Amino acid sequence: MANVSDPKAWRFPIWVVLAATFGGLAALAIALVAAVINLIAVENTTDLLKVLVDREITNLEKSLVGELDPALEQVRFLSGYIASGQVALDDNQRLSDLLMGSLAASPQLTSVSFIRPDLSVVVATRQRDGKLYVARVDDGLYKASYRQALRLGSAAHDPIWGAPIYIPDLDKPVMSALAPVRHKGEVLGVFTAVVSLPQISENLKGRSGPETTPFVLGENGIVFSHRELFSGDFHLSEDRPLPRFDEITDPVLAQFDATKARTVTPENRPDSPFQEQMVTVGDNQYLIIFKDFPDLIDQPLTIGVYLKSSVVESVFEKLMLTLYGAAVVIVIAIVLALILGRRIGQPMRALADATRHLAALDFSGAPNLPRSRFREIDVAAYAYNRMRNGLGWFSTYVPQSLVPHLMRPTSSQVLASREVEVTVLFTDIVGFSGIAQRLSPRRLAAFLNRHFTLLGAHIVAEGGSIDKYIGDSIMAFWGAPEVQEDHAIRAVHAAQRISARLSADNARRAAKGLAPVRVRIGIHSGRAIAGNIGAPGRINYTLVGDAVNIAQRLEQYGKQVDDGKRSVIISVSADTAALLPPEITLTPLGVEVLPGRSTATEIFRLE
Repeated sequence: MANVSDPKAWRFPIWVVLAATFGGLAALAIALVAAVINLIAVENTTDLLKVLVDREITNLEKSLVGELDPALEQVRFLSGYIASGQVALDDNQRLSDLLMGSLAASPQLTSVSFIRPDLSVVVATRQRDGKLYVARVDDGLYKASYRQALRLGSAAHDPIWGAPIYIPDLDKPVMSALAPVRHKGEVLGVFTAVVSLPQISENLKGRSGPETTPFVLGENGIVFSHRELFSGDFHLSEDRPLPRFDEITDPVLAQFDATKARTVTPENRPDSPFQEQMVTVGDNQYLIIFKDFPDLIDQPLTIGVYLKSSVVESVFEKLMLTLYGAAVVIVIAIVLALILGRRIGQPMRALADATRHLAALDFSGAPNLPRSRFREIDVAAYAYNRMRNGLGWFSTYVPQSLVPHLMRPTSSQVLASREVEVTVLFTDIVGFSGIAQRLSPRRLAAFLNRHFTLLGAHIVAEGGSIDKYIGDSIMAFWGAPEVQEDHAIRAVHAAQRISARLSADNARRAAKGLAPVRVRIGIHSGRAIAGNIGAPGRINYTLVGDAVNIAQRLEQYGKQVDDGKRSVIISVSADTAALLPPEITLTPLGVEVLPGRSTATEIFRLE
């Protein structure tokens, strides 16, 4: 950016520019009103409707595919991975871990399973809270859904979609993506990924405009998706997994009849015709608009929307109001030009909006302001941009939880050293020395940056503060500078989320032939001194005290109980365990005298 004092960078005084443009603003307002009136006059309701329909149906098609595609991708990956021989087909534990990794990677999935030819099934299911996963070995011999999935999957050569089915265990209708595992022509089993149809209907509710009602119909008029799909009193079963369009509580859709529809071809999309049908319900007329997709998910689908015909008619009423208001707009434009001549104008408002982002510490949302021909605005924008860049870098070097406190006038009081009850968490990469020897310095830095980003996101999400990075380790804490009564629970939840994320990431690495990244975590709760520590020229907000040492020793203790199978080994002290609710599963590891301590510590492993 050029120096603002540069005499060659000519800038105009604001008052001169605004005074000179007064007449231009009035003329521009008149021209804009005339152009809008002319544009409205040549538009008609058919063009508006065609644009609306094409946008709505295309949006619904993409949304539906986006909900279902992850299931096909998961079974395709799992089938190829198993066929490569990297996992033994009789290893239920490895198969369970693989299936739970698929659930973690694709939130759209309800369950993932592997069905062997003898109908023994390894299945991983998402719990009702959507976060926890359960894997088990099931006997599918007497369950029609497993028998049908094995039959259809075994006959397929590529991943396919099965027909909608009702699963009593889930008490909901679902779609299943199927992929066979073959070796030398022999079917070794079938992978299935289940997507909940009620969840798809729920997700598609917000994907259409406020004036339209979307729907998706399958073969023989069964309803795949509709906002009223599961609000009726009809009974679903294995023989009748979904209702027909005339069985749900929608009187408009109940009159749907494709044989009475006419074909419409949009001028802007001649290759994308659709069909429309007008129906009457009570005193209102509705327009049903739809497209047929013969093989969108291996079976014919009809995707459409309907809306009141009065929505289109209201457009013309608004056009008439616009014509009558044209003269008023011209007068308002002149008045506004007079007012704007006495004000700084739009650039100053942009500066005010940008500084509000900085006041809220939203550095990513605060834009870089452009240079201005107005001298005063240009100086202000230059000063703002420098301040934004400086504060942006400042926020990357200071823990995010501390930045709001540093910006307050009372920051010295809040950040002063004081004794607090905290929970401290240490992480460390297992075998990092070997990793460091194999990677170049540049690749090692990239590896650590990705690792710290992955772990740090879950720490911050649970309200934790990242104190420092020590080589390949992270030190984080909860309970300071702001008091958190549930600091121990937050720390444990962060460790559980890290464990789930690393398990999923290791599945991804395994698919690429990379070694897993395993981590030890130590968690301890106790009292520590929290505050600004250091010399006057260089201080850090950090923790000191025995609680920090115990957490670091617990992380190191993980070496003694590492069986080499877990992605994450989490050691928790009895002090932390006493603060946790009973639903968090802990396994006693005994009582140990940790290095550097004279008293024994009771230790648990977080499952």
